Amino acid sequence: MTIDEVIVARIRDLIARGHALRCGNEHGQARSEGHVQHYRGWLAAATNIVQMLIHDPQAAYRRTSEHIANQHHGFVIHNAVGEVTIVLENLLEDAQSGLVSSVANSARAEVFDDFLDHAKSYMKDGKKNEAGVIAGVVFEDFVRQVCRTEGIADKGEKLDDLITALAKSNTLYGTKAKRARVAAHIRTKATHAQWDEFDENDVKTAIEITEELITNHVDKQG
Repeated sequence: MTIDEVIVARIRDLIARGHALRCGNEHGQARSEGHVQHYRGWLAAATNIVQMLIHDPQAAYRRTSEHIANQHHGFVIHNAVGEVTIVLENLLEDAQSGLVSSVANSARAEVFDDFLDHAKSYMKDGKKNEAGVIAGVVFEDFVRQVCRTEGIADKGEKLDDLITALAKSNTLYGTKAKRARVAAHIRTKATHAQWDEFDENDVKTAIEITEELITNHVDKQG
């Protein structure tokens, strides 16, 4: 599953849960205080994903979702869940149509960072193999994203060839290109469970070069 797919899957999960939660009891109210707390948790998660995707606090999607979530709803809070669910459905449609540009950079970068945090955590626990798997996947996924942004076809292309193409376009150059090949090496070896073919320093390099690419790419797009 790619990073894009992770974001979309999260939104779809929230939408599905939102539809399940939007109905009250026979009196049109939440069934219990426990249900109210559950609704609040959903609203917090939904608002968070909107804020991830929409950085402009004045944007309609963000203003609308935050306004709904911040109201005092009492035992009719399920109505707010229903309203924000519709917001998420429209946001997802616009995002997949390319109308929400932040999906292509900032929001995605936050998810990449989250994955890399997991890799770092594994490193601290001495789990080099697990860290290598995550770092390698994130590195390749982001390299392919950068290629698409730079107009370089990535479908069916090998990771090493993409790094070469990025080097020729000066997106990667000098030591960065060399370190990128280390990360590509980890991606290949971890995929085939060849754990002895890379060490902790290699994984550290993969994490660092990926973080640099993310920072540079998001700054460029922003």
